Amino acid sequence: MVSACVQVLEGHRSVQALVRRTTPELFDALARRASLAQRLAGRVSPATVPQVRSSRAQEPLPGRAEAVVVLEAAGRVRAAAAHLLLRRGRWILTGLEIA
Repeated sequence: MVSACVQVLEGHRSVQALVRRTTPELFDALARRASLAQRLAGRVSPATVPQVRSSRAQEPLPGRAEAVVVLEAAGRVRAAAAHLLLRRGRWILTGLEIA
């Protein structure tokens, strides 16, 4: 899911792909940021699609998960942290920080 969010923010994927996997608040924030990034950057080269280099996840409490992901695109390495909740048998992304 983190990779999908970064792909949305970089223009490689539609934000609609995240609507069922994020909270409404996070979805709105991602949609705003993706729209702004697309206007500023223009068209994105397919060669820059981010690749997951490593990831770690833990479930500190039942139904709550935390994850860290390292991504690389066009020689640039980025880290992301995510918080997820289990709702009706599906993990929902509730928080995301990308550095």
